[in-house]
Amino acid sequence: MKKIIWGIALLCCTSLVAGAHTCCHHSAQKCNCKRGYYTQYYGDKPELIKEAIAWAESGVWRNGFDKAKPHSSVNLADFYLQYQKNPQQWQALFAYLAKTDLLSIPKGKEGDKTVAMLARRRSTGARCTTDTVRTPVEKSAVFIAPHCQLMYEMGCQQAIRGVCDLDYINIPDVKKRAAAAGNAAARKASAGKTSAENASAGNSIVDCGSSMAPDIERIIALKPEAILLSPFENSGGYGKLDKLHVPIIEAADYMESSPLGRAEWMKFYGMLFKKDGNAPKTALAASCEPKADSLFAKIEMEYLKLKAEAAGYPKGLSILTERKTGNVWYVPGGQSTIGILLKDANARYIFEDDQHSGSLAMSPEQILAKGKQVDVWAFKYFGGAPLSQAQLLQEYDGYKALAAFNRGNIYQVDTSTVPYFELTSFHPELLLREFIILAHGERFGKLRFYKK
Repeated sequence: MKKIIWGIALLCCTSLVAGAHTCCHHSAQKCNCKRGYYTQYYGDKPELIKEAIAWAESGVWRNGFDKAKPHSSVNLADFYLQYQKNPQQWQALFAYLAKTDLLSIPKGKEGDKTVAMLARRRSTGARCTTDTVRTPVEKSAVFIAPHCQLMYEMGCQQAIRGVCDLDYINIPDVKKRAAAAGNAAARKASAGKTSAENASAGNSIVDCGSSMAPDIERIIALKPEAILLSPFENSGGYGKLDKLHVPIIEAADYMESSPLGRAEWMKFYGMLFKKDGNAPKTALAASCEPKADSLFAKIEMEYLKLKAEAAGYPKGLSILTERKTGNVWYVPGGQSTIGILLKDANARYIFEDDQHSGSLAMSPEQILAKGKQVDVWAFKYFGGAPLSQAQLLQEYDGYKALAAFNRGNIYQVDTSTVPYFELTSFHPELLLREFIILAHGERFGKLRFYKK
């Protein structure tokens, strides 16, 4: 986020991002570049580079702007010299940026001026092409279930006007509002009238199809002010979505390995929407930002409290998560969100020393060789009754080599009926408590998600 803000700051003023940006950081002997694409070459002026770096680090240029620092792609020597040529312009720019968020521009006259300025920059060929989100967003298409749940908790659920993957969303009110939209569309269709736009009337929610291949016509008819989706759905662009001229907000919170780091993203989402109901007198009171801030503070406090309590007990039972998928058994890396949660629960984990922050694709043989003696086996499944031991053995006979399997310490959660993903993504304290109970017993209460 800070990289984006800094990029907007500089690109809206002058071309300081170099195609060969390393020229301002290396001596002429070490640098093979001759000149940056948009900036002057200063590799043969080490004293200037040193002076520019010191000046940039001092922050004397900020004029109240503290939202970001220069990105590594910025030619600091050129930035330094350009600033000296016209300090008034730069001071005015950074003063403006200090009180203006170009990624979230309020509605109203002041916001209109900012949007007009950005439009002029685009029309003159200036390098400022960011999508403009006008806040508060009152009508959005939300492609991700956990973010729908978060919006309900922040009190801005009425801004959800379209969703994707409806069958996988465990939020009763979302399904109710989507059913209302479907019924309205059916009535219009039977009357021979165009239904797409009317389906989004009131507080109903339009089913926009699959997040991997959304229904473009329905999204066009919905006229959302923003689309919230996960970057992992991006394979070189968003196809027709990119051509709708609707701001796309990439919800990259899932990339955080820290459980609390991901939860803290709610502060950003709170800035985008306003609370449902009558508008308060001030813009801040009308936004979801205060609610998001207080919600995160409670989550953080509870998480750290549970972590400290778990640390006071002896090392807990070993826990293995997930089950075999095809020929692969995916397990969390030691530095992944789940890996960190298991560590904070003071549980033992066979891959706790691993340094990967994502999933590990292991063969079943590798898992069994390392984890035969695991005490607890906890995994998720979608739909149907819990899997019996006989059904698990039909899936893979090797499961019987697990100590947890033979002792009956098998815990399952049905994500088709239990809002596991909806809640745990932004409530790591709930999942931490779950793992603490699995590792240390029910002294911390009853399990909420997993069932034996």
